[in-house]
Amino acid sequence: MIKDALQRGWNTFVFDGPGQQSMLFERDVPFRHDWEAVLTPVVDALVQRSDVDPDALLAYGISQAGYWLPRALAFEHRFVAACVDSGVMDVGITWRNHLPAPLLALLDAGDQQRFDAFMAQGFANPETERSFAFRARPYGIKTPFALFSEVARYHLYDVVERITTPMLITDPEDDQFFSGQPQRLFDALPGEKALTPFTREQGANYHCEPLARGLVSLRMNDFFAEQLAKAGR
Repeated sequence: MIKDALQRGWNTFVFDGPGQQSMLFERDVPFRHDWEAVLTPVVDALVQRSDVDPDALLAYGISQAGYWLPRALAFEHRFVAACVDSGVMDVGITWRNHLPAPLLALLDAGDQQRFDAFMAQGFANPETERSFAFRARPYGIKTPFALFSEVARYHLYDVVERITTPMLITDPEDDQFFSGQPQRLFDALPGEKALTPFTREQGANYHCEPLARGLVSLRMNDFFAEQLAKAGR
């Protein structure tokens, strides 16, 4: 991604957001759903630099940033174009899909005591328990009910109509986490948009197309170049 961008003569800026990499493991800063509070200060800092064209900003978000970046773009409108890999309309769907119907009923009823009591019994599969602990950690929340309640805030339903930035959305086949959500985001976006599928035959299936990063980079940066040309940059 970065190599291709640099070869096209573009400067790049990469940072860890809350709950990710150094912010999580070195500073213990958890996720937050309101990513406009993260991205806008970053843009404010970038546009002050002499090596940044404030009228040629591009944004790329991978994995769960497929939610965070669109969320921020509902409020931050200084980007020429954006790409999300892949698109995420509602993070909470993935979490709810793993709950049996009785637990979903307790969650929706707001029965924190019984929900937490059932969850405290643990998982039948140790691997599932480890995976749950790993995915829960970035949220910085200790009780299961509070965790699922927090994750339920990570959706775009109430802000998607405010997004005006032209957006490319990747849609990899066999996505383990957000299958179907790229199309949902594409359908909901009001402005210029493109949905790019990646397939098993291309070797580009699975979440974030792990074996086809060069192909994804090509599609994304071609889209960015088209949008920059439209903007006269």
